[in-house]
Amino acid sequence: MKILPNIKLIRYIINLDKNMKPGYNTELFLITNSYPFGAIAESFLDKELPYLSQFFENVTIVPLSYPLEVEYINRELPNNVFCDTSFVEQGRIAKKNRSQKKFKEKIKLFSVKPLYKEVYYNPRIFYDRNISGKMINYLNLALRMENWLKKYIKKNNVNLKSTIFYTYWMTWATLGIGLTKSVIKDIKLVSRAHGYDLYEERHSPPYIPFRTATLSKIDKLYLVSEHGKNYIIKKYPLLKNKVKVSRLGVTPQKTLSESSSDGAFRLLSCSYIVPVKRIELIIRGLNLIGRKRPYLKIIWTHIGYGLLMEEIAKLASDTLPNNVKVKFLGFLKNPEVLEYYRENPIDVFINTSSSEGVPVSIMEAQSFGVPAIAPRVGGVPEIVSDNCGILLNENPSPLEISDAIEFFINNKDLARKKRVNSYMNWDAKFNAEKNFCEFVKQLINL
Repeated sequence: MKILPNIKLIRYIINLDKNMKPGYNTELFLITNSYPFGAIAESFLDKELPYLSQFFENVTIVPLSYPLEVEYINRELPNNVFCDTSFVEQGRIAKKNRSQKKFKEKIKLFSVKPLYKEVYYNPRIFYDRNISGKMINYLNLALRMENWLKKYIKKNNVNLKSTIFYTYWMTWATLGIGLTKSVIKDIKLVSRAHGYDLYEERHSPPYIPFRTATLSKIDKLYLVSEHGKNYIIKKYPLLKNKVKVSRLGVTPQKTLSESSSDGAFRLLSCSYIVPVKRIELIIRGLNLIGRKRPYLKIIWTHIGYGLLMEEIAKLASDTLPNNVKVKFLGFLKNPEVLEYYRENPIDVFINTSSSEGVPVSIMEAQSFGVPAIAPRVGGVPEIVSDNCGILLNENPSPLEISDAIEFFINNKDLARKKRVNSYMNWDAKFNAEKNFCEFVKQLINL
């Protein structure tokens, strides 16, 4: 892990004694989806982990699964950060003995008190097999976490009075630790919530099981956006004292990105190619501007891959005029993404998602001084505004996207101003040094 935090800045923000050494505080268990092995989905933890490692004596990362082979990497971790894969391996063993345990698992389900409240407040469970199946699967996974954690605490003699459990996503793992906390009272549990683990509307059916049971056991919930905080408080007003905004961030860059100087216009997008990202809207918008400006060379580069890769590539090939060139770079590791910004001119970053938290991809673009075009969904208005980019409607038409792109083409002076403002917006709101220092302070105060 080569990114090192600014220790002087940390001490200033946290207001620590000058003689106090890093690692004075507690043990931290960080529960992730697949980090440190996953290359993409949780790569932004690379920015946060150095700060956690500086002020916790030991940090133990517990991944819940291994990533796809194409995304698998071996990260170099700080000396006091350890990865424990026993939960994943326990799951592998459980799969082999699955048939023997099915009956016991069903009996265990009916002993979980939150189950009855869940059924009472969600009567759809009785007649919608998709919802009931989702709930049962969610609870089974949570019980796996509870079972693993109880054994782990006992086997390793974990000192719970000096330990914090931090789930990076508010999923079934958070519920599982909460169920454990019902029995082992000294557990301190905090969680982050981003997008898919927060907004029920992003799911089909629009339902995330055991929200009340999960939230009731969390000591503190950190949302990555004001929008997320307001969403939770509106649904669960009694929990407002547990909820706090803690923004993610990216580290400062040594150089900023350049705009095009050869007469071409260059756009960049970076995401998984999946339905929620609505990449087809970019293509429809580029088709309009490309045909309107047939003598202008437009170059669109997309970083990322996904289930719709072939479909999107074919749509681009069939739809875009000859003056619009497309580059699908596929999967790139985060250092390679940052290198692309340093080595290539980029005029604007574009995002067309139907749902977001606050996209780290836009934070990275702004840290290089690249303005963004993005829709008014989730926490996006907290990072994109007319001051530093163009904010589209929630469901933008291809014409609206085309007009936004053409604005940057036609207004060079204003585009340059938006580049400056983009960098300033990143520094004010999404600078990793500032945001993660404050987050460490919050954890230490627990």
